[in-house]
Amino acid sequence: MIYKLPVKLSVAVVVASFASQTVLADTIADGKKDKGFLESLFGAPKYQKKPRRTILPWWRNDGGVNIIYGSGFGRYFEEDYSDPEPIPGKGMGNLAYVAPKQVSLSDPSISKLFASDIQSQVILTELSILKSAIRVPQEERQPILDLYRNAGFKPLWLAGNAPSERAKAVLAFAVKTSEDGLEPLAYLPVGLTSFKDVSAQLGTDPQKLAQFDIAMTAAALKLAREISGGQFEPSRLSLYNDITPERVNPVQALKVLAWTPFPEAYLNDLMPKHASYALMKAELAKLRASKIKPAYEKIAEGKSVKAGGTDPRISLIRARMQDLGFLSNEERTVAPELANKLDADLSAALKKFQKSVKLRQTGMLDAATVKNLNRDTSQRDIQRLVYNMERLRWLPKNLGKRFVFVNQPAFEVRVMDHGNEVWRSNVIVGRPLSQTSAFHDELETVVFNPSWGVPQSIIVNEYLGKLRRNPSYLDRLGFKVIAPNGKVIPSSDIDWSAYGDRPPFGVQQPPGDGNALGELKFLFPNKHDIYMHDTPTKNLFAESTRAFSHGCIRVQNPREFATILLGWDRAKVDAETDSHQSQAVALSQKVPVHITYFTAWPDSSGKINYFNDIYERDEAMGKALATLASAREAVSTQKLVQN
Repeated sequence: MIYKLPVKLSVAVVVASFASQTVLADTIADGKKDKGFLESLFGAPKYQKKPRRTILPWWRNDGGVNIIYGSGFGRYFEEDYSDPEPIPGKGMGNLAYVAPKQVSLSDPSISKLFASDIQSQVILTELSILKSAIRVPQEERQPILDLYRNAGFKPLWLAGNAPSERAKAVLAFAVKTSEDGLEPLAYLPVGLTSFKDVSAQLGTDPQKLAQFDIAMTAAALKLAREISGGQFEPSRLSLYNDITPERVNPVQALKVLAWTPFPEAYLNDLMPKHASYALMKAELAKLRASKIKPAYEKIAEGKSVKAGGTDPRISLIRARMQDLGFLSNEERTVAPELANKLDADLSAALKKFQKSVKLRQTGMLDAATVKNLNRDTSQRDIQRLVYNMERLRWLPKNLGKRFVFVNQPAFEVRVMDHGNEVWRSNVIVGRPLSQTSAFHDELETVVFNPSWGVPQSIIVNEYLGKLRRNPSYLDRLGFKVIAPNGKVIPSSDIDWSAYGDRPPFGVQQPPGDGNALGELKFLFPNKHDIYMHDTPTKNLFAESTRAFSHGCIRVQNPREFATILLGWDRAKVDAETDSHQSQAVALSQKVPVHITYFTAWPDSSGKINYFNDIYERDEAMGKALATLASAREAVSTQKLVQN
């Protein structure tokens, strides 16, 4: 096949082509030019004019070296782990919560059956009503019906004509779920108006007692399922949540709940056992017990302080910014002689805080900022703890003895070994419109000096226009072009103008200092094509909000990470990396990796730190909880269907 066709261009056309590159937008995130990917890595051409400024939200800027897209050319390379594009239409990914469908807890087909005593017969009759007021998720309906059928429809929660001690124990446990950030009313059996004086509410009416027994079974199962795996299916809150909580099996839970003399002990055993959960629960109790957060020392009024200025209040401001999640621990740490200086990091943090409370973003310490910093934030922190305790219920019960833990809002990765943090590093995660998914996998391979298979979207959107003007463009940059037959050919041998927006060529960037993946990448193959890697754009780690990628996770200290994962000494890692030879090294044992989203999380000392809700998932969960509350209110106004 002949790839090169001669094309003559006039000087006017060339000038016009060069001029067409001047319409790039500036970002407002850091005031830098919105460059093409290659210009960001290798410098803009000298002929490029100053771009026209366009105001965009920081998270809508797709310019700069942080653009890495998905690849459609995996078949040309031995392995393809390119940073994925956002799924079309996915956007922020947050969903208006729609609860799973509830079905009537009844089966009319059992109406022809008979029970051995009057009380059991009334329960049988209630379960055969066409449309019962007691509704449950589809997957719980049949296990409950089977339980009663196998038990001869005998009551499970009654002792004579009153609730049994077992029932009272479960109801008491439900009341205490408020300590776990749950709403006890969610577990109030249908037909009751409160948890108080249950016997008085029921009286001795056989039908009410039968309805209570059935509703009590449904409520106890709901309680067991939600404390073991959360109130929500994560995927119903965000398209980026690829998490399946480990909820207790309904058949297994019912088998225990129906007959154990100590149901509260069983329920307590279903609670998360992660150390972070206990710390959050203790913090939640502490905040609820105090109207004003005791950790906050009031900031004195004083003169305004601009960036670069000094003031004795600055050290307290710096601590407050970290506590509120606007400043990382590294950014807070400064030399003693700079403790009272309002430096660039603190000024940037103040801007974010000012934005969060709808103040003008000056980065100054002024009277309005001090006033807002002195406001009680305990209620907000209480809500954040509620949201994050729910997310903890989504985590696997066993994270692994040794595991990698990425928390996206904290922009951090940690390696944990038998409960101890052995390594930590800053990371860069996905932009709000191309978020890093939350999921769990296993890290398998470390690749030294990786090649980068350039995604089709970059070939089309970034390269094609340049290649039509200058076919040797990729040759100059040292990139390889792979023909459909798998052969490597010079880009100058191709008439790029002969193809539409789907040129049949692969493009590969060999290992090197400017490689988009940096020196190392860390693979845990998954359907999201997300992995961890180094980056040539180290300057982005200086930003406090590091949501820049199209999904993959960039690690600030990749050589340290490789040393920890492989169990090598640093000299060996350095030697392999500095060899500039590509090499994939499989871990001797796969390491669990957990990609998570927590806006509240304890540090190594046990102190709860709070982080910005970069993807607005706290807001989405708050709306979902409000939806559940409205549904409960609607149900509470309904009366049980009477025969």
